[in-house]
Amino acid sequence: MNRAIRLVLALYPRSVRDRYGPEIADLLAHSRRPVRDLADVARCALAERARALTYARLRPHVHAATGLLAAPMAFAGAYLMLFFLCGWLFVAVAAVAGSSVGDEAGHILPAVVTLPVAAGAIWLAGHARLPFTSALAPAGLAVGALPLVLLLTDTGRWAMAAALGCWWVAISALSTVAVALVRRGRRHRAVLTMALGGVLACELAFSWYGLSVFGSAAVAVGAYPVTTLGIDPTVMGDPAGRVADAMTIIPALLTSCTAYALGLATTARTGTTTASPAPGPR
Repeated sequence: MNRAIRLVLALYPRSVRDRYGPEIADLLAHSRRPVRDLADVARCALAERARALTYARLRPHVHAATGLLAAPMAFAGAYLMLFFLCGWLFVAVAAVAGSSVGDEAGHILPAVVTLPVAAGAIWLAGHARLPFTSALAPAGLAVGALPLVLLLTDTGRWAMAAALGCWWVAISALSTVAVALVRRGRRHRAVLTMALGGVLACELAFSWYGLSVFGSAAVAVGAYPVTTLGIDPTVMGDPAGRVADAMTIIPALLTSCTAYALGLATTARTGTTTASPAPGPR
């Protein structure tokens, strides 16, 4: 009977349970109709729980989830804007210095543009305030990035979606570890874990894509460095260049999302508040 009473009381919101819990438990313990009264109390508890789930309480969660879903679109927009701006500058430089300089600049243009976008993502994450654990953020980022992945990928669209799934699993695991390290006061170790693990997660995702679509392990491993570090695709062969062209801006997008997840896991504040300690005896 006591276990049933505790289970019914657990259905109430904490504020109601803390205030009226002992009184309700005492009434149920001395009830002459325990089964019927337990059912009535359970019904009232569920109704009270439903009233507690108002939009005012859910609004921070809705806003945070919306921000995570919109973040990949914002990163893609910032990347394209900087890409065209830097491309215009490189064209101007090529017109003055010669076409060879323009060709070399064209190879490093994605890396030049990705770096400030990723840095901006980390800065934004540092000013974010999530009402839930940062370890859940990669799921929202992956869902927000999925339409862009399907829209921008011409070759192997569903293979790229599977690569995004690989990225989500890896970054979620890394974020969970990083959050645990931060809670233990090991922030520097958390940053190192997310930085190195994030690069490996992106490499894993695009290796999966390259291997699934082009069937070459060497090309699959080299595709992500080619697109993010500004390496000349001809160094790794023509297939690597074709993989880089097929991935379009997806590597830069996932790199920015990885940086954002890194910032959320290591610097963002949560919306939870700690209870103040009870006053001691005077």
